[in-house]
Amino acid sequence: GWRFAAGEDPGSLTPFELETAAAFRIFEKMNVSYGVVEVGMGGATDATNIMRQKSVTVITKIDLDHQEYLGNTIEEIAKVKAGIMRPGVPCIVDHSNPSSVLKVLRQHASNIGTQIRPSWKGESLLAGLDTERFKLEDYERQNLLCATLAFQHLFPNLEIDVNKLLAMEPLPSGRKESVKVLGLTGGTREKPILVDGAHNLLGAEALASYVQHQVRQGDEPVSWVMGLSDSKSKPFAKVISTLVQPQDNFAFVEYAPAPNEPPPAPAELGREIGRSIVRHESQLYNGDPRVGAGVQWACDKAGDGPVILTGSLYLIRNFYKLDGVEPKRKLKTRRPGPSQLWWYIQQSQQRTLTPEEAREFKRARRHWYLSPARNSTFRALRYGGPPKSAGVPERIRALQRQADFHKKQADGYRSAIASMEKDLAAESEDAAAATDKSDLQASMETLKRHHEEHLSAYNSAMFKIRGYVPLPENKMMSYEQVFGRPPKPKVPQFPFPEDDATAPATAEDDAPVSRDATTASQSVQAARGEDKRAESQSSRFGKRASRREGTSSKETAATEARDLVDKLTRGRVVSEAESSKP
Repeated sequence: GWRFAAGEDPGSLTPFELETAAAFRIFEKMNVSYGVVEVGMGGATDATNIMRQKSVTVITKIDLDHQEYLGNTIEEIAKVKAGIMRPGVPCIVDHSNPSSVLKVLRQHASNIGTQIRPSWKGESLLAGLDTERFKLEDYERQNLLCATLAFQHLFPNLEIDVNKLLAMEPLPSGRKESVKVLGLTGGTREKPILVDGAHNLLGAEALASYVQHQVRQGDEPVSWVMGLSDSKSKPFAKVISTLVQPQDNFAFVEYAPAPNEPPPAPAELGREIGRSIVRHESQLYNGDPRVGAGVQWACDKAGDGPVILTGSLYLIRNFYKLDGVEPKRKLKTRRPGPSQLWWYIQQSQQRTLTPEEAREFKRARRHWYLSPARNSTFRALRYGGPPKSAGVPERIRALQRQADFHKKQADGYRSAIASMEKDLAAESEDAAAATDKSDLQASMETLKRHHEEHLSAYNSAMFKIRGYVPLPENKMMSYEQVFGRPPKPKVPQFPFPEDDATAPATAEDDAPVSRDATTASQSVQAARGEDKRAESQSSRFGKRASRREGTSSKETAATEARDLVDKLTRGRVVSEAESSKP
């Protein structure tokens, strides 16, 4: 395993540095061939820049952010960003950056012995992009160009299908994500809200363009919930005014920071800025500064209108932890691939695995056994887990709800009609009752009409669901309808099953035989009772004799009972023979 260098104090490492080291350790143990590592902040001084072996580096659009750490000008920030470059490793750069930024990046690349590739060189790779289906913003198109160029550098012989890539929705969590808040709002908001972590001016401008073109309908008000980290250099007024319009609702909230995280901007600061933008004080949120309360207020104000949660990614993290929030892209649900399993198989064939390797080999086998790729039932699932039931189209769901409603209404009217028919049957013949009877008949006719209407609507909805009209002859028939007679009843057991020679009586002789058999059974029970009383009254030595006497008494009683049954049977046979004579 990995360990700290000599003399290094692990207590001085930040949580992000420890998490980065743990992530790289996991990548090594999982034998990851290629990994996409995003810089946390800046570049040259970031913990992720400790990675030595790089295949390609990418620098996207640069803007003013974290000036207290990276520099006060965009050129100074670009110089810090350029620190991720490595000698001989190409660097893909977003060509829409200002010329001053591109100049700094080219100068740094020349100094360390590498070169940059502007993103416009990948325009030919997007020639087959379906622009009608995928309406990309400018920054999304530039990011896609950078990604395709980096992929082409790593795998020059593989074809890139950008339409298939975009169909998989390759957006990270918290970026233009639709999130359900039905549980958070107590069932009042069924429509999902939009979540986007636009925490700087560049991100706010991109989000404002997206909302204006694809979310906002005309002058429709949008309900905003925003929270930003506190920074002296962050232009709060510009960020808020870029997004919020005078007709919108605005809630500025705070997040709960974890250790070594920047504090949130105070909610009062956001309210003061929002007060100068919106038209009326009722459009501002002035309640609990927590994100959950702000989202509930925004959903109540919006109704069915759009609700957008934006700002710091720390705020988005707190929001995802709330009960009743259902992100579209679930985290920590993907299973590992077979690469680790293959690697351990190769190693086990060459040498004996260490206990740690054997344990991880077993874990990899379990992951592969549960992998969706091995089972057709799970293959269609995106995140693994139990198989889901087949999706029912919304049209069928609506028809089912409609049929259920009309069925309940028809049943209710039928019950009311049956009750009124009973009342009419019980009415007296006097004049006053006749008047009431006529009123009841008129009401019953109305109920019957409503019953027929709902029944017709129910049958119509069920026909659209089934596609055919169910016929009575196609329903399940009873036993008597199939065979023309009721099911044969079970033959009752004879009172004395130990006598194999006896046979059950016929139906017409059941009654007398059962009475005489009951008499014989009672005599046997009486004999057994006498035996028990005799045993209880005798001594220890007398018990043996009483048992023998009891046994003989039981045999005698059983013999008498059988004789009685034989007598009755012979009498029945004789009577049947006499009745059969002409």
